[in-house]
Amino acid sequence: MTVDNSINDKTENIFAITASSNYINQALEEAREVDKTLKILQNYGNGILLAATSMEKEDFNNSLLNKRPVFIRHISAFDAVGEINDSMTKEEIAGMIMQHIDYIEKNTKIAVQIRKARGEYYFNPIDLKGEIDKILVELGAEAEIKEPEYIISILLDETSCYIGMSSSYMNISSWSGGMIHYKKDDADISRAKFKLMEAISVFKLDLSKIHHALDLGAAPGGWTSVLLENKIAVTAVDTGDMDERLNKYKNFTYIKANASELELEENSFDLLTSDVSWNAKNTAVMVNKASRFLVDGSYAIITLKLMSDKVRRTIKEVKEIYQEVFDVIAAKQLFHNRDEITLLLRKRS
Repeated sequence: MTVDNSINDKTENIFAITASSNYINQALEEAREVDKTLKILQNYGNGILLAATSMEKEDFNNSLLNKRPVFIRHISAFDAVGEINDSMTKEEIAGMIMQHIDYIEKNTKIAVQIRKARGEYYFNPIDLKGEIDKILVELGAEAEIKEPEYIISILLDETSCYIGMSSSYMNISSWSGGMIHYKKDDADISRAKFKLMEAISVFKLDLSKIHHALDLGAAPGGWTSVLLENKIAVTAVDTGDMDERLNKYKNFTYIKANASELELEENSFDLLTSDVSWNAKNTAVMVNKASRFLVDGSYAIITLKLMSDKVRRTIKEVKEIYQEVFDVIAAKQLFHNRDEITLLLRKRS
């Protein structure tokens, strides 16, 4: 990856692009499909790229969103670069940052997201966020974290402070860096549950409309537990054993069988889920075969394992298999995905 340290303030707009550090090259490819001349000013090595585009900020943002990137989890556009030094208090830094924010409308829900790209600081970014929140409240805005309308993005890079404000939609994710965090509990059957929870959130699925789910390759039951907790009846299928704690749910059914050899009543489920560690193409064949158990128009949430160096080619080929039966609604590498992405499919009539 080539890094270009030159910045032309008059003609270039600067963005931070965030992805998994293992798939940062794929994220860069996605960005360069929008702007072939995109420059990488800095690769921080932690999944954050500082990039410059000659396109207008809104044009680049909208074009990228229309592409529906798989690997880019989060972007933030910057309007200004401030300088910070050891002599400045956190109150002074907060004041400097707010001088670069054009306009704050009253009653607007605004989140302040501060990220450290590199460097050690004598202040805690959380304390700096608190100072900015105070100013926002004084201006009549609402300091919000979970569902903001706008986001003030701050990237700390040694003595440089990149500053920008945009709608949460334009950032792809309203979470800082696209990093959705859930509270861990000792009672969790499997941390894999967070993948499904994130998928439901990112894909904006309304679980109240789902009644009976088929979970293939379900053991030990992380995904099954999420569905049951949302009052969805679940039929879980696996050759491995399910966690005994699931037996407390009256709407839980366990079938000890190979998912590819399953025989059930057709059109009897309105959601299919699968998080198996199989070859992605074999998984697609299995899911397509099991699609006959799904009602037409129902969704499937599937993880696609990336076991090949040819990542984007693998995704394309696996999508083509699914498209024999399903419409591919979305594909995303979620924060809780590792060497995989998550697909949202819908069975065609």
